[in-house]
Amino acid sequence: MASERRMIPREHGAYAELLFPIVTVFLGGSPTMASWLLAVGAIAAFLANEPLLVLVGQRGTRLQRSEGDRAKRALLIFSMFALLAGVSGIVMAPRPAQVAVVLPALLGGTLILLAVQGLERSVFGETLAAAALSATAVPIGLSAGLDLTASLAIALIWAVTALLGTSVVRLTVSRTKAKTEDEERTVALKRALLIAACVVVIAVGVAAPFGSRLGLWVLAAAVPVALVVLVMAALRPTARRLRLMGWSLVAANLVSLIAVVTTLKIIQDFESVEPTLPFPMF
Repeated sequence: MASERRMIPREHGAYAELLFPIVTVFLGGSPTMASWLLAVGAIAAFLANEPLLVLVGQRGTRLQRSEGDRAKRALLIFSMFALLAGVSGIVMAPRPAQVAVVLPALLGGTLILLAVQGLERSVFGETLAAAALSATAVPIGLSAGLDLTASLAIALIWAVTALLGTSVVRLTVSRTKAKTEDEERTVALKRALLIAACVVVIAVGVAAPFGSRLGLWVLAAAVPVALVVLVMAALRPTARRLRLMGWSLVAANLVSLIAVVTTLKIIQDFESVEPTLPFPMF
């Protein structure tokens, strides 16, 4: 008897895109019950994506017929958790966090519409997915005591790093498949654009700690991932190196996570010390 299909998303990278922002907020802020509930709601909504795709036939008509009942049950369970936890978290969250929930909700709703049409793997779809999943850091961060600048910066960091990682993997696969001169020129152009994007991210990250807005200091944490992607783009590994590339990106993301959390703690220390000083620090 064939084993039953697990009704959870198959896109492993998407788990990291969702969990890294949430873990960052929890480690760098002061989680409240509202934070926990909002996080549970976001995770449940994410898990509901797979049974929904099975039901609408985006995983194949055969699977739609054979696993339709299980998909309905899974969608109902995940949706109930998302609704109950999400609404409870919104009610308990401070006003800024309640308003900020609109951002990931709108992005996530648009992403669902794309996924139902089978467009989630397009460039626009993957960009929207990175933005939607990273945006969960904003309301959760605000409910965990972080200010708006820091919460938005955290979301931006993980959206950018996710896009850089996805882009370098796409580039590697495209270069391996390129056969004609036109395809090779297209790959070369994409490679140049990716290198330029990495340089910009590194420049912004290096400059961030010299700015006057403390919350923007966390942008420096995007540098490790940008450096790894820059090296990958420059070395042009083959598709046979995808596993090594994946683990390298995981390691770089962990370094970025440590950097973000450390920076948030430093900012909190500055903010707690500055009011007691007889002169401004900046």
